[in-house]
Amino acid sequence: MSHQAVAALCLTLRGHVGLGKSRLETLCMLVVGMVAARTVNLGHVASQAGRGVQIASTYRRLQRFFQHADPGEDWAAPLIARLIGTEGPWMLALDRTTWKIGMRDVNYLVLAVVTRRFRVPLIWTMIEGPGNSVSIGPQSGPPIGVQKGSPLVHG
Repeated sequence: MSHQAVAALCLTLRGHVGLGKSRLETLCMLVVGMVAARTVNLGHVASQAGRGVQIASTYRRLQRFFQHADPGEDWAAPLIARLIGTEGPWMLALDRTTWKIGMRDVNYLVLAVVTRRFRVPLIWTMIEGPGNSVSIGPQSGPPIGVQKGSPLVHG
């Protein structure tokens, strides 16, 4: 894992994310590790830590981050909106994705910003039941990130 990339991301996010120095660094390690590993599997992400770093130690650090850090439900969308900026129109993609985990269907509806090379999720919500366009009905609450005062909601 590139320590320069982690340090640069920490500098970029420092004024935008309400986390302490250690937790912010762990968040940045997580992001850079996911990009490098091309997966969200913590074992694979931890293995990206670099030479001389124990994989088990990094893995435990990432676990502790998820146990104790709570940036809130809607921290990502406003952050991404501020970092992308408001110049020019955004191209958005709305995607429903389904995974079968054992006997359970896991469905997410995701709104993402389309960039030249990849999609950046802004907001998402879980959809109950099997996935198809006919089965999408009323949801129990707003998607994560869409709340009053959010820069993504006007009015």
